[in-house]
Amino acid sequence: MSDYDVVVLGAGIAGMCAAIAAAEEGRSVLLVDAEDSIGGRSQFSTGMIMAAGTRFQREKGVEDDAESLFRHYMTLNQWKVDAGVVKALCYEVGPAVEWLADMGLQIKDVYFSGDENVPRGHVTVGGDAIVKVLHSRVRNAGIDIALRRRVDQLVVEDGRVTGVRVGDDSISASVVVLATGGIEGNPRLIEKYIPMAVELAGTRGVYPNGGAEVAKYSQGDAIPLSQQVGAQITGFNRFLANITPGFSTESDTYFPAWLVVVNSEGRRFYDEMSPYSVTQPIVYEQGGPVYAIFDDEAKRAAQPRTTEKQRKVRIPGQTWEDWIEPVIDENVHTGKVIKRDTIAGLARALDIPPDNLVKTLQKYNADVAAGEDTQFLKKPDYMRPVTSGPFYAAEVRLSRLSVTAVGPKVDRDGRVLDGGNAPIRGLFAAGECTGGVLGDVYVGSGNALANCIAFGRVAGRSAARSVGRSRVVAMAGEIAAPHSERP
Repeated sequence: MSDYDVVVLGAGIAGMCAAIAAAEEGRSVLLVDAEDSIGGRSQFSTGMIMAAGTRFQREKGVEDDAESLFRHYMTLNQWKVDAGVVKALCYEVGPAVEWLADMGLQIKDVYFSGDENVPRGHVTVGGDAIVKVLHSRVRNAGIDIALRRRVDQLVVEDGRVTGVRVGDDSISASVVVLATGGIEGNPRLIEKYIPMAVELAGTRGVYPNGGAEVAKYSQGDAIPLSQQVGAQITGFNRFLANITPGFSTESDTYFPAWLVVVNSEGRRFYDEMSPYSVTQPIVYEQGGPVYAIFDDEAKRAAQPRTTEKQRKVRIPGQTWEDWIEPVIDENVHTGKVIKRDTIAGLARALDIPPDNLVKTLQKYNADVAAGEDTQFLKKPDYMRPVTSGPFYAAEVRLSRLSVTAVGPKVDRDGRVLDGGNAPIRGLFAAGECTGGVLGDVYVGSGNALANCIAFGRVAGRSAARSVGRSRVVAMAGEIAAPHSERP
């Protein structure tokens, strides 16, 4: 007899969802994490969850359903992701949000989180609030937790995963679920699996959203573990990197509308208010440096706590502002923001054709005066002319790595697949550690947490149901089974 029916590796949001789902099926569960506390990297997220067809949308008069989300998701990704997997995500995430709410998670609002036709971003208090709700449920469900245990090997018997090993210690299990997070904190895996991120960041280098504090939660353990049993690794060059100025590593995701962004030829190439699901592929297509341009009048107007209303999407919980006068002035002195008296002089300092930049801004200023962005349809109410010298520029790059989407390939039931797309017996995976769920285009704020919550439940449920025997555990109300958090 195995020590546990289900062992889940990773105690972040995906892992806890998987553990709870397995326990709800009446299985004994051990939740293992390499760190000294639960929560993983997802505890530092804004807590936005993308979902469709929820009661929270209906309460706001929003008509939406899972099929509409599925079609939107697939269209944005040009059907380059597995339709079966994405359909499972889109149909599972709405009920998963309501499941969290029924456990006590506050859904504060539903708003536009990307370029969707209806609002799908379910706003919570934050990732830490989700973690607290799930942790409480884990404790009540009698799920054992082992912390400070980095699993370095899967145990295999007769071609089936039957447990995990930490050094000389091992735990046997009927099935194992991987939920160990992404690779944002592992430079070696970044260079190997998402070299485009390194290329886009250039000399600035790529860094994880949240910095060194959260890097330890994203070491990519699922890749080498699953490769031990022949897993197919998919999602090459799939990631989300946010565009940031060279003077900041803080989280300030969206640009204020008064910035004018040009490429190395001095030409605008998109609506500067675009969501990051659109920004990343467009910036990549420019093939060179990209600059944010503004004038002195815009700078003087950019006082603290004023830029939020200048953005298309407002991320709850983000309080840092890159584009305010005190920060800009500080970085003019460091040389990270270029300042010149004329547009032509600014262009020469950036090594871009002066005539092009002058004409680009003349066209833009004419559109501002006419009340219409005739090129990229930026909202005219937010546009302001670039006419008042001195003029400023800062190079911006896709440097802040927020999500990675490379890892063991899974099917719609969360089963890890081998090179021939056959399920590896006894092995499941969920969340950011998997490949094939998120595509080349990040659909909008909350796409990653939607994956964690929906496929956490899917993988945990599927893993539990694959176990041949059952232990009866009462899941209605309080759970009487003992709970331990073993160091």
